[in-house]
Amino acid sequence: MATAMRARDALMDPGHRKAFDKVVEAWSGELGAMSYAETMKMLDLMLLVATLDNRSEIEELRDTVQRLDRRLDKLVA
Repeated sequence: MATAMRARDALMDPGHRKAFDKVVEAWSGELGAMSYAETMKMLDLMLLVATLDNRSEIEELRDTVQRLDRRLDKLVA
């Protein structure tokens, strides 16, 4: 888990850090399995960054949909 936290600290984009926190939260249920994993290799890190980028985009889209939903509710009411 210490390696994961060092990876998080290396991320510059706040959205990616937030996404990383969400991924770590999901991993926590599999902590035992994760502890047996080898140190991340370059391709693993590339996949992780891509996952974080996707998660960041999902969070932004979720926020946008929620904001639009609230605006729509105001217009309909």
